[in-house]
Parts: sequence; structure tokens; C-alpha cells
Amino acid sequence: MEYYNGILCISGSELIRTAQNPGGLMLKDCYDNLVRRKRINVVRRGGGEGFASLIEFASLPDKYKELLPVDEEDVRVAAERQKLMRRLKPDPSASAFFAAYMIEYRDNIKGLPEGKQEMYANSASILNAVREAWEEHYSDRRKQGKRTSNVFWVNAAKAVKSLPAGYRHSLPTHPQRLQGRLRQYIREGYGCLVSGKYANDNTVKITPQAGEWLIAQYASQINRVTIDQLHRRYNRVAPEKKWKELKTPASIRNYLFRPEIEPVWYASRYGELNYKNKYSRKNRTILPDRRDSLWYSDGTKLNYYYRDEFGNTKTCYVYEVMDVATEALLGYHISDTEDFEAQYNAYRMAIRTAGCKPYEIKYDNQGGHKKLENSDFLKNISRHAIHTAPYNGNSKTIENAFYRFQSQVLHQDWYFTGQNITAKKMESRPNLEFILANQKILPTLEEIKETYRLRREEWNNMPHYKTGIPHRQMYNESVNEGTVRVGIADMIDMFGLTTKDPSTYTSYGLEIQVKKKTYAYEVLMPDGEPDRDFNRRNIGRRFYTRYQPDDMDTVLFFEKSPGGDLRFIAIARHYLYVRRALQDQKKADLHIIRQNEHRNKEERILMEKQRNAILEAHGLHPNQHGLKVAPLKGISKKKQVDIGEIQKELSNIAEAEEKNKQSRAAARLKKKQEEKEQADREEQQREFTRARLQLLELNIN
Repeated sequence: MEYYNGILCISGSELIRTAQNPGGLMLKDCYDNLVRRKRINVVRRGGGEGFASLIEFASLPDKYKELLPVDEEDVRVAAERQKLMRRLKPDPSASAFFAAYMIEYRDNIKGLPEGKQEMYANSASILNAVREAWEEHYSDRRKQGKRTSNVFWVNAAKAVKSLPAGYRHSLPTHPQRLQGRLRQYIREGYGCLVSGKYANDNTVKITPQAGEWLIAQYASQINRVTIDQLHRRYNRVAPEKKWKELKTPASIRNYLFRPEIEPVWYASRYGELNYKNKYSRKNRTILPDRRDSLWYSDGTKLNYYYRDEFGNTKTCYVYEVMDVATEALLGYHISDTEDFEAQYNAYRMAIRTAGCKPYEIKYDNQGGHKKLENSDFLKNISRHAIHTAPYNGNSKTIENAFYRFQSQVLHQDWYFTGQNITAKKMESRPNLEFILANQKILPTLEEIKETYRLRREEWNNMPHYKTGIPHRQMYNESVNEGTVRVGIADMIDMFGLTTKDPSTYTSYGLEIQVKKKTYAYEVLMPDGEPDRDFNRRNIGRRFYTRYQPDDMDTVLFFEKSPGGDLRFIAIARHYLYVRRALQDQKKADLHIIRQNEHRNKEERILMEKQRNAILEAHGLHPNQHGLKVAPLKGISKKKQVDIGEIQKELSNIAEAEEKNKQSRAAARLKKKQEEKEQADREEQQREFTRARLQLLELNIN
């Protein structure tokens, strides 16, 4: 039996007589009948393995109660013990503390006996469980608007006392003393559990005031002291401060290196970053399993020595962008320093490789990242751009991967610089004697760049350390539906440079100059024909042009709004040039010339009709006032009257060109057939010749 929500209950598995429980009080049919007639109170319905129904003991008919005499006090204690047992779990920190606990005894230093270590660790685990139960009890009583009950400590003390023999502990079993020990444990930690018989006498001698003095002396950067020096200094000032002298330096060492004392002086003695690495709680993270969910980027020294144009030995930097899920290296840039240009070019290469924007990028907040942030560049190329916490190398996946890249791939080359100055493994260090002996034949920077490119390819084709699948294959086979694909226009928008001043769009398109070279652009239709509607509406407007210096085929036109922001207008491509000399002209040139001539005439006629209609509507047409309209130059009157003729002529040109295409295709097919027939005939002739030679050889033999 057990208590459930303060009600003494018997479980259904104990009450009902079955093959597994022949000592049960009633048959299953009888139990079901009592439940249906509500003659017994089912406090909790059963369900699932290990989750039996609970029936209020007081609701059972008297004849069943007489068959099961109950000592409610024993049941309550058993219930509390059961709750406590469920909460009990090992405390590894307590085990480590007591295993390292040192005792000073007659100037000898020794540890706690193993049996005592286990007993004190059990005591810590039991107090942890009691604390958890007390916090739950306190919370429940507060929710009910009630004060905490002393009954809790009475039951808890009885539960601790009745624990199985395997749980040896040193805790008091009186309710008030158990409560006091828990408070002391919360306040002082594991050390309060050690018996005075085993506790350090000298530790007791170190009062709180003396302890603060020791911490201050050991943490001081003004005059650093060793433990031995601190011991001598302590004993010199002890009489004046009315402290007891300490026999050995071990007393001070044991005090300063207690887990609750060490963090107080650790940062001052060894540095705040070392304190952070040792004591700050670390997150255990689950890395993404889809490509482009998260990219990391970082700059580091490129671990190769090279020879500059003056023969000097130098190193440089590389900025890398890596996909976290697959550890595929996506983009990089080599330069003298980690700056804006390196980061910009590395991200551009990564976007080109991926063909999409990543969902999230993480980067450190050093180098040129401030410039990238201020220009909103990082936000434009991803949904989320987050800089990592500084001095937190343990959390950077790219640094861990790059370490393996260095040790597994880059180290193969004889001019490898080693991984870093703190590397402890000999394999991670360079052979400087060999490098100095061959200093004059070190590779150039261009050779270094080519070597690094090949080594990156080698890494991307290597198996991932967890999956065994090559990094590039993992990346290519992964799918991320949450990313945004990018095209040429997107690349220019994200990575392009914008002209300082706008240029005018004319009937010759728009011209810009980049590095003293002139480029002309116009807006084209999807079929490659000039967009005449855009020309008609925008000739005379001034546009800013955004372009990529390494790919000038396509550019974007922007217009500046009154607020100063650039507003996208159109995508433009190289202006369609035609050859002027007849001798040089090809069919494509003739097509452009004819199309342009007829389209221009069509537009002039349409514009003339539109203009005349507007003038007539307002009574201002010259004909309405006895005047003549000057004819369009270069266009016959017939064509001016019937624009359909021009459209028909354009249609005829298109039809003729289509027929020419078909005839050319038929001619090519015929030529291929003739060539095949000729080849077959030649092969037959060769076979005939070989057969005759074989006959001649037989006759000779």
C-alpha cells in the first residue's frame, strides 16, 4: 500500500486475485462490480506497464479491511521512503570532491578512507533528494495558500532512517537536525558532511577573516606568492591578528583549492578567460543535419611559408566559409590581412558554390566585419547573421574543423608552418631547420594559392569524420527547403559595386567606365530582343549601375529615391553590336539591322497616330485649322496609312528566317547522312582489301 495525494491506497495488482497474485483479496469480476456500483473509490486508474490503479483503502468493504490489517504509520513511512528512493541518484561532483579531500594528520597529508568517501557521497545524494522533495512540498503548499508543514520533516527523517542498508550515510534522523543539516549543506557545500574526526584541524583554524586574507594574498598581481611563501607570511602575521599558526603549507593549499574557494581567486591568478573556460557552464549543442542551415566563417593564418619577390620568407591569411552540417569548405580568400575585402570575396564564392543564401551565418566580430555589418551586407545574404562571442574558441565549429584540416591535409607540404605557437605535438610543429635550409626555393605566393586550392579540394573529397561520406557528397546530396535560391541578378545585387554617379540611358543604351574601359548596356526581352517599351519610357533617364568587376556581362539599373535609397529598375546586358562592313556581316547582324529598321518605323508611325489623336481631341490638329502635317521622313505615305503593312513585313521577315533555319537544318542533316554513307563505303572498301590480302597470303603459303 502507499499514500497518493494524502490518501492511503491499495494497488489493483495487490487487491485483485490473479495467477500472478494468488493471495489477492477478490476476484476480477467482483472488483469490476464494485467499481461499476461505485462501492469503492478508484483514486487513480491504471494504464500501461508499472502504472497500476490505486483504490482508497478506507472505501473497501469492512470484510476486506479485516483481511488486511494496516499500520498506517508504517505505510506512510514506506510511501515517503519510496518517494525518496525515486529521487535518489549519484552525484559525481560529490564523489570527486571526497576522493580529492585531503586530511592533515600529524603533519602527514592523506585522503579519506574509501568507505568514508562512499558514505559522504551517499549523504550528499540523499540531501539532494530531500532538497528536491522539500522544494516540491514548499511549492505545492504555497499554491494552496497554506504554510509548510512540519510533518514533511518528520516523514523525511523517518524515510532517511528506513533507507536500505546499501545506502550508508552520516545524516541525522531527527527532523529538526535533518532540516538544519540541509540548510548547512546548501550554505557550505560538501565539506560540511565530513566528520570532525576526519576534518582538517588546521582548516578549522582558518577563520573567515583569515580565509579572506589568504585569498587576497594569493590572488594579488602586485606581489605574486607561492604556497610556501604564503605559509611563512601567514604565520608572521598570525599572532598580531590573533590567528592560530598553521603547521604546514598543506593547510593553506587545501583551503585555497577547495571547490568553493578556488573560483574566488582563480581569475585574478590565471586570467579571466581561463576562469571562463573552466567554470562557465558550457552548452551541449546538436549541430544541424541539413546543408546551408548554418555557415561559420573565420580568418586565420594560412599555414604555409612562401617567398616574396624580394626573397623574404613570409606568411599570409586565409578567410574561410564552411557549411556546419557537412564541413564542406564553400568559399575562401587569401590576402595579407583579415580585412573587408577578404571576407567579402569569401562570402561571394560561398554563395556561388551553394547557389543559394544560407539560413544563418555566424562570424567573429573582428577584422572587417564591422564594415560588412554597417553596410547590411551580412543581413542581405542570409536570414540571420549573428556574431559569435569573442574569446570563445571552444564553441566555434569552424575552428575545430580547421584544426583537423591543418593536421590531416595541410601538414603534408614541407613548407607547412605548423598549427600554432601553442601546439604541443611534435607533428603539429614545423621542421624549421629543413625550411631554413631550403629557404631560397620556397614557393611563391601564386604557387601557395594553387597548392591551397588543391588541398581544399582534397578536404572536400575526404570522408566526414562521423558519417564516412565525403564532405562534398554530403553537401550536394543534402536538401534544405528553407533556403532561397540566387541567380545572376541576386549575385550582382548582393556583391556588386555601384557606380559613383548615374549615367543617362539613350537610344544607344547606357555607358559606364570601369578601370578606364567603356561598357555599353541595354535592357533586353527574354528572347534576347531589345526591350523597346523600356527604351520608349526611359530614354533620357539617369540610372546608377551595379556590376561585378569579374563578370561584366550583366548589370542592374537603379534609381535613387527622394529619400536617398536606391530602387531597383531593371536587369541589363551588353548592348547588341552589329558589324558595319558588308563583308564582315553575318546573318545575325542582318537580322538585327532589319528588325531594328522596321521596329523603329512601326514605333514612329504609332507615336504619330497617338499624337494626332490627342491633338484632334483637343481641337489643335493642324488639319482642323487648314494646315498640313509634315510627312514622316523615310516612310511612304501608304505605310503611314496602313501600319499593318509594316507588321506584315516583319512577319514575313520572321517567316523567311524560320524557313532559312529549317532549310539549314535539313542541309546539315543531309550532309551528315552523305558523310555517313561515304564512311560506310570506305569501310567496305577496306574490308574488301583486307580479304584480298588474306587470300594472297594463303596462296603464297
